[in-house]
This record gives sequence, C-alpha cells and structure tokens, in this order.
Amino acid sequence: MLFRGFSLKGIFQGRLQKGDDLIEGIKAFLKDESIHKGIISGIGAASRVSIGYYDQTEKRYKMDTFEEPMEILSIKGNISIKDGEPFPHLHGVFSKKDHTCLGGHIFEGTEVFAFEFEVLEFSGDTFIRGYDEETGLYLWMA
Repeated sequence: MLFRGFSLKGIFQGRLQKGDDLIEGIKAFLKDESIHKGIISGIGAASRVSIGYYDQTEKRYKMDTFEEPMEILSIKGNISIKDGEPFPHLHGVFSKKDHTCLGGHIFEGTEVFAFEFEVLEFSGDTFIRGYDEETGLYLWMA
C-alpha cells in the first residue's frame, strides 16, 4: 500500500473558455500555478467528449469520441507528476440531451462549451507516476 497524509495548501476556482480542450486547459492551469498535487472537480457543458475505459486484459485504453453537446455532470480527478509535468487524471459523467449518461476516463479532445472547476491543492510530498508492469498503467510509485 502506498499512503500519504496531506494538509490543504490552497483552494482555487476557475473556468475554461469555450472551445478549450478540457485536459490541455487544466494542464496549463496546473503548470501556470505550479500545482503538483491535489484534487479536481468540475461541472459544465461540452461540445465534444472523448472518454474511454481501460481494458484490463489487453492493457490499453479504449476510447470513444462523441460529437454532440452534453452536460458535464461531474468531473473528479487527482493531480500528480508524470514525466516531470503536472498530470491531471480525470474521470467524468456526461449527460446527453435524452438524459442518458456516459462516463469514463477523460481524454484530450474533450471540447469545452462551458466549464467551471475547483482545485484543492495539497502540501507535502508529491506522488510521482511511473509505469506499473503488472497493470500496464502509470500509477503512483513514490
């Protein structure tokens, strides 16, 4: 088990602009604010959604892109360091116009219509992501 206790260092609220890529926009915010650890949440709407799931047998993500307006009901994620850069690992639930929902791991290519977010930054040591041979994922190693 890998475990660390943290205390709250800061709370940030913000929004991305219409047309922004959700992942790239959050990465830029984290880099600009030098945030390396914490949690993210958010709500809003998207014009295009790229989500997927991890196929545990094939050890790879399978992604789908939906080219339609959707509500962003909930974004939840964590922040750590991967390849020397702040890395937001985000999952989300999205609602279509018929109120059915889709969810999964969020990928680049998710285009924001409107997105408001919160980041809770932690103090203390940062988790670093590294490749885990057993799962094929980049997980917290140290």
